[in-house]
Amino acid sequence: MKWFLYFISFAWIATGSYFILYTGESREVLKKMYVNIPKEVLIVTTIGFGILFLMSAPHSLNSWIIVVFGILAIIKGVFFFLNPGNMFEKIRDWYLYTATEQTYRFFGIIMLLLGTAVFSWT
Repeated sequence: MKWFLYFISFAWIATGSYFILYTGESREVLKKMYVNIPKEVLIVTTIGFGILFLMSAPHSLNSWIIVVFGILAIIKGVFFFLNPGNMFEKIRDWYLYTATEQTYRFFGIIMLLLGTAVFSWT
């Protein structure tokens, strides 16, 4: 399962760099992606990534943080499945339409740091 940790770390590094360098374009790409993808697909994908994180944890030097990522992903998927008070739509709309460019850059920095950390721990 090391392949998954390498994959997710490279994906986070690439996405984080894209968010930092091309903030406006990244927002438009996300709008096109998330508006067309059904909510159920995102829920299953999020829970699936959480399970893959849990399965990959023993292959990391700091397995506890990979377990935390997995548990958080599963919780996020279940939360979006239950969708209390239409929170999924509210969070998606905030992220796609209201969040500032500084917010996107901040998320890009976080993804870049997490991707680098996961890559170095693998």
